[in-house]
Amino acid sequence: MRFLHAGPDEARDREVLAARIDALLAQITPSNAAALAAEIHPDLDAEVMPDGMVVITPRGERQLRPLSAFVVERGLALGKLRFATHRPPQTFAEMRATIQTEHGYDLASAQARAGFSRGHLLELVIYGDGFGGNTDPRAVAAAERAAEVLLGERVLDDWIGKVDAEPLPRGGPLRVVQRDAAPRFALGDLPQTIASGVEGLLSSLPDLASLSGPRDGWVLFESEPEAATDYRGQDDVALASSALPELLKCFLEGAPFSSRRFVQGGAEIVYLKVDAAGAPYEQRLAQRTKLEDDLGAALAARRLGAVIGNGLGLRYAYVDLALAPGAEALALVCDVARRAGVSRRSWVQFCDTDLGDEWAGVWPDSPPPP
Repeated sequence: MRFLHAGPDEARDREVLAARIDALLAQITPSNAAALAAEIHPDLDAEVMPDGMVVITPRGERQLRPLSAFVVERGLALGKLRFATHRPPQTFAEMRATIQTEHGYDLASAQARAGFSRGHLLELVIYGDGFGGNTDPRAVAAAERAAEVLLGERVLDDWIGKVDAEPLPRGGPLRVVQRDAAPRFALGDLPQTIASGVEGLLSSLPDLASLSGPRDGWVLFESEPEAATDYRGQDDVALASSALPELLKCFLEGAPFSSRRFVQGGAEIVYLKVDAAGAPYEQRLAQRTKLEDDLGAALAARRLGAVIGNGLGLRYAYVDLALAPGAEALALVCDVARRAGVSRRSWVQFCDTDLGDEWAGVWPDSPPPP
């Protein structure tokens, strides 16, 4: 079920779900919150923070974020408890207590290392006393939980790609500069270190205005998709080009995706997916090129976004877009696509991992996407 872009045919299902959620939340207490969240959906969890706030979270099942936000909205309306959608960051002392209780490690002397990798994701290494390395599942779980507690779920979801666990090195003082990697630092400094790195990256990202210019310098991608009856996402893409190659590579590889890592100003990265089955290659290319031009002109004229890439697949044609936040830009994309006469099987879909189950049909009667 969609929660952010639901169609009229989903209204009844939403009403039924809302009534069920309200009935469960009317019974909620700090002691039964986790059980009630699991009744709403088996992949939802509820964590009660020290100040009494209840965090409704899907943790790793991020496509359920719209559902958790819907639950929190209903909970706040009831006014019984305070609710949030993401676990907030906590202090180093609170993290130590959590890891000691849940995993049995004392991270008082723990250290960390951080660095950007592909797709502007940060990779972390946490060095803990007693950690057995990345082949030690207990140590890995403790390292991941430590990063979540210190950074909060929002930062973890948007910016952290991988958390490794390594034994705490013994011996003399740390060198300030190391030849093979960034220097280690005290684990308690992790939030500030990540905040500084993110701030530096954000300042270097393009904004919508700069993306609306000429398409010189776009990077071409080629792949060899397997033939199938139908395709999710952009799984059938054979040729694609992008103004933001790190973005496209991150999305096509299925890495955790957040629009915040690629464009300034709260822009949302989406793609228009058009079923072009049966049309000759030259015809599909010409139609997609005109659609790109029409979308680029319309979005630029109203300062609502930019075309940032394109693709041709075995069945579908794609136009990748960076859109200004709000409903106006999305409505404009659908309007331009309808005027271009795209097929009923055409949709705007979202690159963000949190929005993996959301979509908007170009036409009122567009069926759900594959």
